[in-house]
Amino acid sequence: MAFSKLFSGELPELTEEIIQYLRKDFSTLYSCILVNRLWCRLAIPILWEDPFSAPTQNYHCIKIYLHFLNENSKAKFNEYEINNDLKFTNTLFNYPSFIKYLDTNKICNSIVNWIGKCNYKLEDLVYRSLFEVFIENEGNLHSLEVVLPFTVIANQSHHL
Repeated sequence: MAFSKLFSGELPELTEEIIQYLRKDFSTLYSCILVNRLWCRLAIPILWEDPFSAPTQNYHCIKIYLHFLNENSKAKFNEYEINNDLKFTNTLFNYPSFIKYLDTNKICNSIVNWIGKCNYKLEDLVYRSLFEVFIENEGNLHSLEVVLPFTVIANQSHHL
């Protein structure tokens, strides 16, 4: 009987504790979002609090974050033919508001993987746009790690 109450959402405190216990088990958390609405509402914020640290394909969150840009900011992506991917803005959650941990080096690596080719202007635009989204959606950071990759430092020195 308690098992059915757990899945139906009648024991939200216990369900929340279970979800918190699974904090580092990404594959199980992804399965939890499919159980029901309560489990989804509890697991999604955990999955999105440090999305750039996910062990595989952590760059897919970039496209979702860019959906939260205003229309003027989205228009900047026209020259890179990315704007069509940003037209649909219906998301179930305010994902940027869940961000708690940012590591600039991991973000840079994710952007490079997402773009797939060397394009410093586009990388810079995506990087700045992500931070714009995090600020505008009031992400509540617990940790910010700023690391400048050597390529950024080398590129900046060429512009001096």
